[in-house]
Amino acid sequence: MAQIKRFGFGLQALIVLALTSEQRSSAEIAEEIRCEPTALRKILAQLGEAGIVEVKQGRAGGYQLTRKPGEITLSEIYNALHEEEPLWNQMLDTTGNHLFGKKVNESFQKIMTDIIVQVDHVLGTYTIADLLE
Repeated sequence: MAQIKRFGFGLQALIVLALTSEQRSSAEIAEEIRCEPTALRKILAQLGEAGIVEVKQGRAGGYQLTRKPGEITLSEIYNALHEEEPLWNQMLDTTGNHLFGKKVNESFQKIMTDIIVQVDHVLGTYTIADLLE
């Protein structure tokens, strides 16, 4: 699953969890957001590893937020679900290993770094609570 889709489903799952103080099973969340349960469990596992959700195993298990929705930034979620390089980094594949290509690659690298910093900054200004409004 592409990173941006994981991010979208992850956000939706966290919104579902933010709307209740009780644990929710992955099946319940998957049904609510219309996501394939196996894919959602992987997303929730990544969010668990990042300390965003608490994972309880077993028959009475489920998922719940570890913090208040206003304390969880979208940047934190995006970074927890980050697996592959951003799509815009593919621009670097268009430059060659010749003098001109190397110069262009340096320029592209600066642009890519700026994009990453800006995306992180913008996402850092929003929380799950903002999505509940």
